[in-house]
Amino acid sequence: MPQFDKITFFNQVFWLIFFFSGFYFLCLKTLLPTLSSVLKVRNKKLQKGTTTASSSELLGVLTTLNSTFEEQFFITKSYLQNSTERISFWGNSENYFQRSNNFSEKLFFSNLNLNKIHSK
Repeated sequence: MPQFDKITFFNQVFWLIFFFSGFYFLCLKTLLPTLSSVLKVRNKKLQKGTTTASSSELLGVLTTLNSTFEEQFFITKSYLQNSTERISFWGNSENYFQRSNNFSEKLFFSNLNLNKIHSK
């Protein structure tokens, strides 16, 4: 098996250790100090306390979010009501045929009625 070849095994382990240790020291010297400075600044801003501007901003965001949810709720509710009304007529196609103004729907339901007659 090539993964247990004694000739290339040392080379693979060496390069694995080399690249992961290089990645570790790169993160240790560059990434972690910048991350810790960002976290320190964030923590200082949070320790200053919530000001009235931030609480009013939060209130504005919450009211906008609430109004968006309400609007989407009413849109979804109207779509569901419309869908259930249209679906309820599928069982009784004669009623739908009389109320429908769309020619393609009339044609579909008239074919549906003919299919019911032919199947009997």
